[in-house]
Amino acid sequence: MRSPAARLPVAARARSTLSSQPAYAALVQFPAVCFTGTLVSDIAYWHTTVFLWSTFSSWLLVAGCLTGVVAGTAAAATWLRVPQVRTAPFAVFHALLLSAAFALAVANTVVHSREGHTAVVPLGLTLSAAVVVLMLLATWFGWPRDDAGGGR
Repeated sequence: MRSPAARLPVAARARSTLSSQPAYAALVQFPAVCFTGTLVSDIAYWHTTVFLWSTFSSWLLVAGCLTGVVAGTAAAATWLRVPQVRTAPFAVFHALLLSAAFALAVANTVVHSREGHTAVVPLGLTLSAAVVVLMLLATWFGWPRDDAGGGR
């Protein structure tokens, strides 16, 4: 039996994913950029041990977590309000991966709040990389797809 979203025309199915909802799509970019910037600044700190990179990472994590709360609120409101979003292919994977990425980012904020080299290397850097990988997977699962396999 096909899901309700699968019975929609292709153009309507493309609009039925969470990532194609305007409020969520606009807001989710901010934490994604902040968490990616955290990974970049963690790598820079790892290679240079200049403390300023660790400070950048901490600020980017806080900004990413704060904007993630706003994006998550928009996502939850859309999830509850638009039934097609819940029944879209891979919608649950998208939501679970983003939730896991956000939980790891919050844990990473706690790790980065420590002093010195141990705030970043190795656990902070590992968590930053895991958050970015989870976000990339969530983006792939949340991308609107048509049945022709074109991925558009």
